[in-house]
Amino acid sequence: MNILVVDDDLELCTLLSRFLEMHGYTVYSASDALQALDILERNQVGMVITDYIMPHLDGISFTEMLKADPRFQSIPVLLMTASTDGNVVDRGLRKGVALTLNKPLDMGQLLALMRFAE
Repeated sequence: MNILVVDDDLELCTLLSRFLEMHGYTVYSASDALQALDILERNQVGMVITDYIMPHLDGISFTEMLKADPRFQSIPVLLMTASTDGNVVDRGLRKGVALTLNKPLDMGQLLALMRFAE
């Protein structure tokens, strides 16, 4: 499966990408939603993992944009957040987020979710 990781934290993006690649996934990475849209236009992606707080467009608004486009609406989106605000999770679910992951990420849990999604 090809995965798109979207996060403006370059260190986390690199760490997550390397972890997923070690487990056999092809990973594209973007630092914001605009760059992510460009990658989606040019590549087949089976899942998006996006941060909530990013420049230009937050992860929930990005998800809403994806779900409004017939080309991307079937791609599951996992939202990463350090926020403890329950409204973030609720808003994300209403806008099409499949699952919210709390930061710091539990990589074992993430890997189990990825294998389940296949």
